[in-house]
Amino acid sequence: MTAMPLEQLVEALRGGVISLLSDGSAAQWRVTGAELLDHPEAVATTATGHLLLGVGLDIADRDALGAALRTAADQSCALAVKCPTPPPPEVSAQVATARVPVLAVDPRVPWTRVQRLVTTILAARAAVAEPSGGATGGDLFSLANAVAGIVGGAVAIMDTQQVVVAYSNLPDQPIDETRRRGILGRRVPEDAIADHLDREVWVSDTVVRRHRPGDLPRTAVVVRAGEDVLGSLWVAFPDEAASADCGPTLQEAARVAALHMLALRRQVDAEQESRDRALRHALEGRSGQGDPSGGVRLPAVLVGLTEAVQKGGDEESWEAGTAARRRAALLRALDLAVLDGRSLGYEPAAALLGGRVYVLLPTAGSGSVSTGVLLDHLLDRARHSLHRSFTAVDSPTVETTSALLAARRDLDAALDHLREQCAGPGAHHAEDLRPELVLRRLVGAVREDAELRTGIGERLRAHDAEHATDYCATLLTYLRHFGDVAAASGELHIHQNTLRLRLRRAEELFDVALADPTRRLLLTLELTALAGLSEPPTRG
Repeated sequence: MTAMPLEQLVEALRGGVISLLSDGSAAQWRVTGAELLDHPEAVATTATGHLLLGVGLDIADRDALGAALRTAADQSCALAVKCPTPPPPEVSAQVATARVPVLAVDPRVPWTRVQRLVTTILAARAAVAEPSGGATGGDLFSLANAVAGIVGGAVAIMDTQQVVVAYSNLPDQPIDETRRRGILGRRVPEDAIADHLDREVWVSDTVVRRHRPGDLPRTAVVVRAGEDVLGSLWVAFPDEAASADCGPTLQEAARVAALHMLALRRQVDAEQESRDRALRHALEGRSGQGDPSGGVRLPAVLVGLTEAVQKGGDEESWEAGTAARRRAALLRALDLAVLDGRSLGYEPAAALLGGRVYVLLPTAGSGSVSTGVLLDHLLDRARHSLHRSFTAVDSPTVETTSALLAARRDLDAALDHLREQCAGPGAHHAEDLRPELVLRRLVGAVREDAELRTGIGERLRAHDAEHATDYCATLLTYLRHFGDVAAASGELHIHQNTLRLRLRRAEELFDVALADPTRRLLLTLELTALAGLSEPPTRG
């Protein structure tokens, strides 16, 4: 990633987010990336010039702060800490002697957003260094400041996911509560989204004026590359009169912003494609020989997603339904999962394999919401945006590639089980389904290996086929109800005496020992393994 002078990075991040606490000859420092200080293994291999984020660091603990300053100095990295402005005198005295620059982060800003801000700014700088972006004369933050200086308003640039990718930070520029929350949260506030997504803004080829009650008046223009919408540029003005005659400037700014955002999109898309390919290879057992993780980011949570079969629907027609339509729905769900993950602070990887979508959500440096909340949000978005319902299962945290393969097997088994049980759409946890998954494995082993069967099940099945009897169903229902005659007969819709008669006849004809717990368990597994098969497994 392209190095950026630390002073420029601090300048871009001003506006209540970050400030320079101790310069440590900051003018000579250049930043190439951000790393979490609470990951010792990562820090030990961090290249010089990174910004270490003091996650969990208590600046009131003199020893802890001293250790963090020494780590930063040993690695030739700058250090960022959560600290009020102005800082406590004892903290100022301690960092004044530091050999590295120390930055103060607003305590209200989550570390994940600070990391995202730094990464975005550095990525924007790298993007404009490419030939396609070199003619634009600076990054998106510089563009925002230049436009703000010309038109006399506060500029914010958003992508199509309502994420704030750049904003102006000139002194004395107008600001309201919506802008403040948008910059701190790095996205359009929830209560302002409806106004932000107003159709008049997004279909217009010129600037559009908006004035939301309680906010400063704004002027908006869509950022486009041909017919492709990349985002929007908004300017907040101190009053209505100040917004006059700025249309040509904003339209030219939107054209310049499109070049930057296209370069950023190429970079982000390339990184996403690399992550998706690594996940696909890992789930297929084709991880790179030289990389034990196969290129996927671990630890992480794996999510399996498939289209739900509606209750009362026809399973056969669902299976035989238009494969092209089903695949298209899954691909749209995959794209939605990636976009949702990105917008909520994750760097997801996704793959479509065997009619199912798999999404990997790294837990290190993850977003501000839990994976469970993200999953619920994704299913809700899919229901409203794609008009389809999905069933999803997530795994516990996965630490290794071998565990990732095992997690995929668990998710597949869980999704199969939920479909067989006609479970409705929604989110489930693999750990909650552990008993069912273990039973499926036991039944599968009994079905495949003749050495694990006593043979009574096959004899019962053959007798039923030859004599039109129901010994298999009767015994399996009785065993599943733990010998409760009333419950079993109710499910079978037969009289209790009829059930007792069948049980006695089964014991006489097939040497079934229902009083023996071991034989009862083995018979349950055998009959469950045989249930639903058109042909019984051979004993060869």
